[in-house]
Amino acid sequence: MKQHPQDFRLSRYLGPQYWGTWVLLGLMRLVSLLPWRGIQAIGSGLGRLLYRMGGSRRAVTEANIRACFPELTAEQQQQLVRDTFIANAKGYVECTHGWWRDIGPYARKMQVEGLEFVEAAKARGTGVLLVGGHFSILDFALPLVAAASPVGYMYRPNDNPLLNAVVERSRRRYCSAAFTKLELRDMIQYIKANNMVWYAVDQDMGAKHSVFAPFFGIPAASIKTTGWLARASGATVLMLSQFRGPEGVYTIRFTPVPDFPTSDEVENATILNQLLEAEIRRHPDQYLWLHRRFKTRPDGAEPFYPKRKPKS
Repeated sequence: MKQHPQDFRLSRYLGPQYWGTWVLLGLMRLVSLLPWRGIQAIGSGLGRLLYRMGGSRRAVTEANIRACFPELTAEQQQQLVRDTFIANAKGYVECTHGWWRDIGPYARKMQVEGLEFVEAAKARGTGVLLVGGHFSILDFALPLVAAASPVGYMYRPNDNPLLNAVVERSRRRYCSAAFTKLELRDMIQYIKANNMVWYAVDQDMGAKHSVFAPFFGIPAASIKTTGWLARASGATVLMLSQFRGPEGVYTIRFTPVPDFPTSDEVENATILNQLLEAEIRRHPDQYLWLHRRFKTRPDGAEPFYPKRKPKS
């Protein structure tokens, strides 16, 4: 089974084209030395700064929240936009503790809900396909899940080879199996061996690989691979969500996905989108609203996001 096809030795990335990344990583390593309260303060300040700077990410976030939370007033929507920037900036800074610090103190304090569903699936010998979305704690989530139950994951390699090597070296401190989109059949065999894999289902991968299903009442391009993976692996499918709480206490939740998979990929996507939406509504600011979730539109629909201004 090909689980580690890449070479993640950092010595491969010493050329001048990587010096800027090395400087950034050095600064992040220094930040990682701060206690939890320190990284939260930096994340909060960074989020406020990025919100005030505006730009395309703020425009995307405002469009997402305006459409997904029409019941909120304009002022409440804008507050949620600000809170989203802060929550996600905290996640970027938290990654430094996930990459370089001992995760043990966080794992000992975390709250785990629904672990009995994981244990029951493994007792049946089916393996587990964890489906979920991109919440704001980002790379800090994987070691927490691994501390609750061994887990592999599917990933998209970062476009920056040095950053990708650092991230993947960190992730594999906690997880022994990782798969790209070119290794889905290897991932299926891994699940069949009564293992668990984390698979995010909330990215817009374009019309070719998707069906349109409602997400917060909006037709969203939703990947159609999930049902095939569940059928081919025979896995128990569980929804995973993860949230940041006060005083360094994090919560991870495993939720059953009823009546999944069906033979209808639109129905499958609808089931997953509705469950993910319910989890997001628990802490709506802690979702990655900064990404262009609705960039692919049904035929004839107007563009969802404002056009990006050309660089002068």
